[in-house]
Amino acid sequence: MRFSPRQYDSVRRNYNRLSFALDDALYQVCRRYPNHRSRAGVHAKLWLIGRGYATGIERKIKSAGTQGSSMGQLDQHFWRNRRRIDQAIRMLRRVKEPLTLKKLAKILDAHGKMIRIVQPALRKGQTPRSFVAKYLHFHRPAVPVYDSFAQKELRKLYPWKRSYALFHINDSTDEEYAKFVFRFWQLYSDARAAGARVLVKRLDNYLLALARQKQ
Repeated sequence: MRFSPRQYDSVRRNYNRLSFALDDALYQVCRRYPNHRSRAGVHAKLWLIGRGYATGIERKIKSAGTQGSSMGQLDQHFWRNRRRIDQAIRMLRRVKEPLTLKKLAKILDAHGKMIRIVQPALRKGQTPRSFVAKYLHFHRPAVPVYDSFAQKELRKLYPWKRSYALFHINDSTDEEYAKFVFRFWQLYSDARAAGARVLVKRLDNYLLALARQKQ
């Protein structure tokens, strides 16, 4: 069985009991500073999401040898590119759950544009796939959260290789995230078909719970 309503409900209850407040704090800071016109708001969002949510973004930026220098460089880069970042996030202003293929196509487009904005601040060849997905998610909660644990679990649940061209992939799309989103859509659809009260963040926690069980 690819989706277990019973296990999903158990994970949901544990999330509400233990982890909800942490995520809610991140949602709140993004609601308080929905754009990037406030220097303090940019700083707060980057450090809270980038450093506090295991995005791995610091390891992709060359350190200047002082504490926090990697995040400081990213902070400056975001501020310099704040208008482009706001444009990318505005693409998702009407993207809310329940997800549809049309909404997922917009998410892939915005995610790809954000990657292109962030990449110049990173070491050559690095891709901020997880960081961008998480950063966008806390601004627009319908965006699927990407990390290596969730990705591995989805590949186990949906191992087949099918075309994901239905997302209208363009040159700016990150291919690995597109594959992830395609599999996430399969899980999302199965969960809804099973009658579960589906939310993107709940499914993310469901995948992480599956990964922890197998460690």
